[in-house]
Amino acid sequence: MTELIRIDPKAPEIPDIERAVGYLKDGQVIAYPTETIYGLGADVLSRKAVKRIYDLKSRDYGLPISILVSDLKMLREVVSEVSDGALRLMRKFWPGPLTILFNASEAIPKGLVTNTNKIGIRMSSHPVASAIVAAFGHPVTTTSANLSGFPPSLSVKHVQKYFGERLSCIVDGGECNPSKGSTVVDLAEHSMRIIRDGAIPADEIIKCFQG
Repeated sequence: MTELIRIDPKAPEIPDIERAVGYLKDGQVIAYPTETIYGLGADVLSRKAVKRIYDLKSRDYGLPISILVSDLKMLREVVSEVSDGALRLMRKFWPGPLTILFNASEAIPKGLVTNTNKIGIRMSSHPVASAIVAAFGHPVTTTSANLSGFPPSLSVKHVQKYFGERLSCIVDGGECNPSKGSTVVDLAEHSMRIIRDGAIPADEIIKCFQG
């Protein structure tokens, strides 16, 4: 049976955050709010938990999943390099809806990366999501809480419609505002490519990257 944990996004209570984190530590999958949509969270380093997300979403195993980090130290543990250009974008747009593709380190399970060993990473500006990742102490997956190919979830009702009682825990942080989702950029090749338009306009990103 799915546990529903209601958390005030304006003032997340530590005991509630720890309850949600407990599921991650047990290798379970949770749904949680971000600044764009509801996401599915699992321990990035747990192959079993990551596989569970693919199965829940009916997602092709060849499609990578992005992750959340809470700080630069956590980022450096899962990527091979952080370029000066990446640092400029992070200082300007993190925390926030910008996903950056990095070259993954050997710590990341192969199921999460592209066939060229890239992984999408961002730092959430949502108080609940950021608190969960910080309290967990490791990166957490951040794929949309929906069935593959279907619209994203903006509320707990949407999550429940997709997954019923198949999730261990849903963190209810209220409704998300309609959003384009995160902008995705590829910095893994020491240049920059806009992979997906999103909440942050491409021209702002290009201007910042060029310094």
